[in-house]
Amino acid sequence: MKSYAVFHLDGERGLRGGERQLLYLACALRARGHRNVVVCRKDFPLSREAQRLGLERLHLPFLTEWDPITALSLSLACGKAQGPLLHAHTAHAASVAALAGWLGRIPWVVHRRVDFMLRGPLSRRFKYQPAGRVIAVSKAIQGILQEEGLPPGRTAVVPDGIPVGEEECRWAGIEPDRFSPPTKEEKACLRRELSEEFDIPSEATWVGNLAALVPHKDHDTLIAAALLVLIRRPKTVFLIAGEGPEQGRLLKKIQRMGLVGRVLLVGQRRDAAGFLKALDLFVLSSWGEGMGSVLLEAGACGLPIAATDAGGIPEIVEDKASGLLCPARDPEALAANILRLIEDWELAAGLCARARKGLVRFGLSRMAERMEEIYGQARLG
Repeated sequence: MKSYAVFHLDGERGLRGGERQLLYLACALRARGHRNVVVCRKDFPLSREAQRLGLERLHLPFLTEWDPITALSLSLACGKAQGPLLHAHTAHAASVAALAGWLGRIPWVVHRRVDFMLRGPLSRRFKYQPAGRVIAVSKAIQGILQEEGLPPGRTAVVPDGIPVGEEECRWAGIEPDRFSPPTKEEKACLRRELSEEFDIPSEATWVGNLAALVPHKDHDTLIAAALLVLIRRPKTVFLIAGEGPEQGRLLKKIQRMGLVGRVLLVGQRRDAAGFLKALDLFVLSSWGEGMGSVLLEAGACGLPIAATDAGGIPEIVEDKASGLLCPARDPEALAANILRLIEDWELAAGLCARARKGLVRFGLSRMAERMEEIYGQARLG
């Protein structure tokens, strides 16, 4: 098997789903004998987490989207490596990879995790078409890329992953039971902590959401659905975890709708798995979603899932088999599915069991093996 030196590019300032997937991939590739370098900003969460995991780091400024300083520095670093390959994990990083790849004649690939159209012909021509491969996390995204004119042979689908089994958890530096259904004692302890922090009744039904507070996650639909659920099930609490530019507006909306204390914005949770394990039900209300890897984590933690059918979500959650799906921007349908899961726990338990059984196809070994194939194809051109 050929060994690569993979330079993973991500200049984001936060540590969201895409950054965690980058780290999962780097850890899995390391376990298979490849060198991995996380190219990121200094003193930001991605760098700190890469350091915790013992991954090699290269700190670059990422000053602008087409930053020549970052691209030149990256090209020089790759020139000292054996079998270098650039892997851009964001759209902005793709610009740097394109420039550095051109400067150093280094093969490069781009990850695409959002189901939005590309930003015009220049983006398509200079960032995506020249890449060795464009990797979509779902068939839905691959379809959009092909609509934009990318040849089918230049795109590939590699779903995001989650550590499955003790070995993969060890690779990723997490406890084997991190993403698993909690014991009764563990759940009670986690609920007690959140109950005390936010003054909410631990005996209520807790419905949760974990997503960045950005427009395409469509928390407006979730809040509207919450109002409908509360009319029928007043002993329900909605906990929305995450942060982002929509926070202030959403808080005002909750206040205006009289939902204070019943719909709560609980901020970014340091322990996402602990937050999920404290819930009774997980909801994802997005109108745009490349894949929704948080659904893998929710399913692994034994939560019944109600979500929309946006983007790549149906490729993770099969309606009425491993969760309940409804059209995007439809609060009445979303509320109906939430109520159905609350009121029919036999149905909910069956959906949870099937969701957990299907997680093996999203394991990190599968992700790393597929990426090795794609890297080989990219090097051949």
